[in-house]
Amino acid sequence: MTTSTATPPAKTGSKKLLWIIVALLVVLVGLACAGGAWYFLKGDTSAEAHVAEQAPPAPVPVFVELKPFTVNLNDGSGRILYIGITLKAEGEEAAAILREQMPEVRNRILMVLTGQQGDQLTTPAGKQALAQALIGAFEQPFNGDTSSVAVSDALFTDFIVQ
Repeated sequence: MTTSTATPPAKTGSKKLLWIIVALLVVLVGLACAGGAWYFLKGDTSAEAHVAEQAPPAPVPVFVELKPFTVNLNDGSGRILYIGITLKAEGEEAAAILREQMPEVRNRILMVLTGQQGDQLTTPAGKQALAQALIGAFEQPFNGDTSSVAVSDALFTDFIVQ
């Protein structure tokens, strides 16, 4: 009896088929990831376009710088306040009204400033309250007009309490 030590031939076709299947799976997973990314990242453009059509553009804020004020404070101690203010108007039309009515603008601001206490103005909360009071001074219309001037913020450029 003869014994054969030869090994049976390897199945090269099955290894080749296995590599083809693995490559196809990798390609399919890649395509699925790309499709999912496209679906989730494309967004809903029709809803965004609809919202853009409905909302009117917000007015561009215009800053109106005022000359600095020096006022005596209302605390009986003889303290003074030196303050520089820039008003943030909602649009060029509101800024034009502020520039035209500058004497009345300055008068309204002076009336608010002279009623302040020095101790309150040295805290951040006091400065914020002063800014809100200045904004509130422009809620009344100028010269009997029916609409008020849209001032959205009062910004302090100089602030010294002495």
